[in-house]
Amino acid sequence: STMGGKAKPTKHTAKEIAKKVFEATVNRGGGAGGHAARMDAKCAYKCYICLCAQPSEKSLQIHFDSKHPKDALDLEKCKVV
Repeated sequence: STMGGKAKPTKHTAKEIAKKVFEATVNRGGGAGGHAARMDAKCAYKCYICLCAQPSEKSLQIHFDSKHPKDALDLEKCKVV
């Protein structure tokens, strides 16, 4: 919003307000409500160090490189039956 008169505070635009409303109400799968969705995700692998579920071998490799750089990745231990 542009600067108005000297003592007039600038108001929020309709776009800003709509964005706030959208962010407050849209479901992004977090919190207690999204717990079931997170647990139900198609995860073929589970990190055997921190038990973090990963959807693919590649994702697991990326997870390992960033979270457990000192440990060696053993895919057999990670497979979820």
